[in-house]
Amino acid sequence: MSREPLVGKSILIVEDEYHIATELSSQLSSTGIDVVGPTANVDDALALISRRPYLSGAVLDIKLGDMNVFPVADELKRLGIPYVFATALEPDQIPARHADRMVLRKPVEDGAVLTALSHEVRRSSVSVEQACRNRLLAKLSHRSLDLILTKLEMVTLPRGAVMERANQTVSKVYFPIDCVGSLIVVGREGTRIETGLVGREGMTGTGVADGDDRTLYELITQIDGEALAIKADDFAAVLVAIPELRVLSGRFARSLGIQVSYTALSNARFEVRQRLARWLVMVHDRVPGREFRLTHNYLAIMLGVRRPSVTEALHKLEGHKLIRSTRGNIEIRDRRGLVSAAGEACGTPEEEYERLMALPLATGSGMLPLYTRRV
Repeated sequence: MSREPLVGKSILIVEDEYHIATELSSQLSSTGIDVVGPTANVDDALALISRRPYLSGAVLDIKLGDMNVFPVADELKRLGIPYVFATALEPDQIPARHADRMVLRKPVEDGAVLTALSHEVRRSSVSVEQACRNRLLAKLSHRSLDLILTKLEMVTLPRGAVMERANQTVSKVYFPIDCVGSLIVVGREGTRIETGLVGREGMTGTGVADGDDRTLYELITQIDGEALAIKADDFAAVLVAIPELRVLSGRFARSLGIQVSYTALSNARFEVRQRLARWLVMVHDRVPGREFRLTHNYLAIMLGVRRPSVTEALHKLEGHKLIRSTRGNIEIRDRRGLVSAAGEACGTPEEEYERLMALPLATGSGMLPLYTRRV
């Protein structure tokens, strides 16, 4: 998404870490943004808002010394001023009244704040062509697409954006277009490991289709890009008018469960090189082109291993000319070779997805039920 709408706009920064505040101010100023602040406490932030009621947006750290930033967020919401959170804290500490705001997990990558603010300042409508870039939505009839289009909005998600929070209510359902989300299990002591990927083949928030608006997982944008978003309440209402969407949601949820089970197989039986090869093939299935931005640290977190293990595995794959790895970037050179290196954990989930999504949606008498009994 273009960042042009931010040029000349006034953006408030509320951040109590001096170096982060200074660096962020410099980044925003260099793009032509009028930086307000930065300020490190709630009272000063509220005073700045009262003097500048026509702010175009704000970036809020959550923890400011012994206080939380939510009184500032409350005032911004009251005034209709867009804002995003940038924090190292767990997203589940954000109260429900601000659950619809985008959350960026620190350390925030270069450009992520600009991307997030650009979206908040300018929201765009969605066309049929854009909706059909998501494979699940593309299976809907024209009538069904017309019914859901008015509820969808195009969003640009930077890497690290939190789409769902573990053990919290799902506020939005996303249909990725060229971004990829990581489905992450969060242990009681904060341990994180990826269990699945969601990209343009499907959707998030499948539980909403079954009346369950809570999730046990954290869902974080792993590959930045665009997605279509709909409020969870609107999605639940749309399902009544579009029964075929409920069927497709259920089938995708089943395919995602199969993917998760094969991730468990991969983690239990395969060495890091095979697991990494499988992971790269899965990402390649979900993004355009052959290159994507990924750091060794990020890969280590996703695979649940130490960074040196990832570096060694990358070198082995590169030595066989399957990939080219440079700083923060990976290029797929030989997809077939990667599939072969990935072994038996790669292929079956993808085949099952294609089989499930190809099942008929309707008969001559109307929609098929989610489950049919065979006689």
